[in-house]
Amino acid sequence: MIKPGGRLNSILIWLALPLMVAAWLLFGSPDMEPDTAPPTDGEQVPRYSLKGVEWTRLNGQGQREFTATADGADYFDDESARYEQLEVTVVGISQTPWHLTSPKGAAPPHEKRISMQGPVDIDGAWPDGEAVTMQMAQLWVDPVKRQLQTQEGVVFNSVSRSGRSKGLQADWEKQTVQLLGDVRMEYVPRPR
Repeated sequence: MIKPGGRLNSILIWLALPLMVAAWLLFGSPDMEPDTAPPTDGEQVPRYSLKGVEWTRLNGQGQREFTATADGADYFDDESARYEQLEVTVVGISQTPWHLTSPKGAAPPHEKRISMQGPVDIDGAWPDGEAVTMQMAQLWVDPVKRQLQTQEGVVFNSVSRSGRSKGLQADWEKQTVQLLGDVRMEYVPRPR
């Protein structure tokens, strides 16, 4: 025989149990912890945070100008962005794609260019087609001007030449590479 108060207690327990589980899941579950710490005063909070990003920029004729990937990308209300493990492939310099990598990058507010932040590694080719590797602390990728540019020190190596310079500018439409200043270069003669 069921006591009148006992049935009411059973119903209350069955109603309270899901509420307690829901409260524990909402407030007490370690899985609900945020991935990142809350921003400190003055730190901007991203509007979008993406993982595994890949994008391609096409010119007016629908031809690929560059492709890029990033392990992570944060986009902000001021149209700026931050990237993690950024890789960019630029098409058009010396008819050989240039492959650029850096651990992080950023796009300033309201701009199309991207600052790759170092070390920045480049695998590409000189305008004569010879393969070259370069390394620098920072590099701007400007898709509007179709240029790569840095004022930082650049170290470069290829089969016939190696050296360093203070700054670099490469125009992927004109297919030129300019070492800007304090250029130190060693040449290795090619066998005939």
